[in-house]
Amino acid sequence: MKSMAQKNCNEEWRMLRELAETIQDLNRYQDVSRLNVGALQMEWDIGRAGRKWTGKDGLAKLDRLPGRLELLGGKLCASETERSALLAGLLENLGLDAVVRFGRIDDWQKAIAARVEAERNPPDSGEIKTPPRHWNCRVIEFPSEDEKWFAIHEVYYEHGLPVAYSEAAADPSWTEDDGPDAGLNQLEKFRAALSKPVLTLSDFEIARAKAELLNKLGQKVDDSGGVRDMNALLAWLDSWLAEPHLELGGATPALVMASEDGRLQVETLLERMRGGLPG
Repeated sequence: MKSMAQKNCNEEWRMLRELAETIQDLNRYQDVSRLNVGALQMEWDIGRAGRKWTGKDGLAKLDRLPGRLELLGGKLCASETERSALLAGLLENLGLDAVVRFGRIDDWQKAIAARVEAERNPPDSGEIKTPPRHWNCRVIEFPSEDEKWFAIHEVYYEHGLPVAYSEAAADPSWTEDDGPDAGLNQLEKFRAALSKPVLTLSDFEIARAKAELLNKLGQKVDDSGGVRDMNALLAWLDSWLAEPHLELGGATPALVMASEDGRLQVETLLERMRGGLPG
C-alpha cells in the first residue's frame, strides 16, 4: 500500500511539473508574439561603472528581457531583438570597465575605431532615392510542361517589392518622337534587366504578401498615433521575417511564406503584436 501511495504521489508531482513547464512555454510564446522590439528603443544608461536597477524603471527594463534563455539555431534567445535587449541589460548592470576585460584589447580598439569612422562619415544621403511605387524592366522565368522560358517584362513595385508585371513582354521598339537616344535608352533598360536576378512567379506572390504585411504594419503605427516611416518598417519587417519563431516551429516567417497556409500563419502572428514598431 505504501509503495502504491508513493507511486501515485510521484505521478502527481510529475504531472504538476509538466503543467508548470507547459504554462512557462505558453508564457514564452506570448512573449514572442508580442515581439519585444521596444527593448531596442528603450533608454539604456550604459557607462563605465555598473548601474543597479531599482523602482519602476528597473521593473520596466526587467520586463523587456527574455523570459528564459534557450538555444535556437545555435544562438541564445529567439530573436535578434531579444539578444540585443539581453546584451544592453548586462552592459548597463556590469559597466563597460568590466565588459572590456573579455576579449582582446586590439579587437575592442578596432571595433571602437570602426564606430567612430562610421559616425564621422555617415552614408551619403545625396544618392537618388527610388520612389516607393515605380516600374522597371526585369527578366521573369515562366514554367511550362516542356521547359522554362524567360522574357523581359515591365514590373510594378510597391515599397520596393515587385508585386505585379505587364501582361505582354516589354517592347524594344521606339518612335521618332522619342528622340535620337531612344534606341540606346531602350537597350540600357534591357541591359539593366539582364544584370539583375531573374524573378519567378512565386517571387511575386511572396512580394505581394509582404507588401500587404507592410501596409498593415503601417496602419498599426497610424492607429497608435505614431508617424509612419515605411523605410524603417520595411527594414524592421525584413529583420523579423529572417528570425526563427517558436510559434512557427522554429522556422523563419520568410520560409513559411512560401505557401498560402504559411502566409496566413505569418499574418496571424503579426496581428497579435502589441507595440514595439518603428514610428
